[in-house]
Amino acid sequence: MRNSKFPYSLAAIDIDDTLVGPDKKISWENRRAIEQLQALGCRVVLASGRRHANMLSFCDELGLDDFVVSCQGARVEHLRTGELIHHATLMPTDQASLVAEGHRRGFTVMLWLRETVFAEVATFWVENYSKHAGDDQVTIADLLPLTSRPAEKIIWAADPARITSTSTEMESRYAGQLSVTITEDWYLEFTALNANKDDGVAALARHLEIPRSAVLAFGDGHNDVSLLSWAGMGVAMPHGRDAARLAARIVASDGNPESALARAVDQLVGEYQSGWVV
Repeated sequence: MRNSKFPYSLAAIDIDDTLVGPDKKISWENRRAIEQLQALGCRVVLASGRRHANMLSFCDELGLDDFVVSCQGARVEHLRTGELIHHATLMPTDQASLVAEGHRRGFTVMLWLRETVFAEVATFWVENYSKHAGDDQVTIADLLPLTSRPAEKIIWAADPARITSTSTEMESRYAGQLSVTITEDWYLEFTALNANKDDGVAALARHLEIPRSAVLAFGDGHNDVSLLSWAGMGVAMPHGRDAARLAARIVASDGNPESALARAVDQLVGEYQSGWVV
């Protein structure tokens, strides 16, 4: 039996290494793929570990006027109206503890508040973050006085070996209290328990009255795992983390990482057009 309607009403798309490849630009193939989804009646939103403000240029480039799922799902806010439908921040006591311990252990600590990212010293890891996040600037300030304000994320940054060895300890210590995630190999990120991408996209789907089964998700990283496994259809990039590929129902075919998203959409749309039944 042939479907008469595309089965997905909402697509949540990660930015780094999904929407954009290593060059941090949206390829024409990926732009075309997003237009394909929209033409089929699928609403497209971006869902990223980036800050809200650091995602808006991508929305502008794609002509999106919609909600933005930012900071791994900590914030879901409409880019134009400012309507905020989900906001999960760290407790001040946890923030102060994480800042103090991170400094004591010799990590570069970065505190994510709404308006910007703060760090106490402009280290190599601060500069690395700014370059990776599209020149998102980090403000140098004393962090402890800032921990009384709502923070969406805290990062400990160091060489990958230290991050890997510390992550297991932190995951065990904060189980049931905080989410602890390695995003880039040199970043250990702490967020509230309900500040994951599946939390943010689920809040948006409820707000839009879209069932989970009608949600598409595209991603590649550790912070996409919860969303890829939650969505009605989770699609991982072929160059993604093992955990992301295992969590997804589909993995895009191998090829240029700049156009992996387009290959994934082509596969989905091709199956729909050939009479895919779900």
